[in-house]
Amino acid sequence: MSRKELLRRERERVLAKLATDYENRTKWLIALMDIDDEMEELTDRADNTSGA
Repeated sequence: MSRKELLRRERERVLAKLATDYENRTKWLIALMDIDDEMEELTDRADNTSGA
């Protein structure tokens, strides 16, 4: 399983937690931002290597 697929699954899990765990909402929002940032970096890296 690729890193991107693992991140996608983790993102789904975090979104579910965000919808149900109101006490830790900040924690889940930060986790979601971290996942999105890493997914963007992976996409940028893939774009740079395929374009070169």
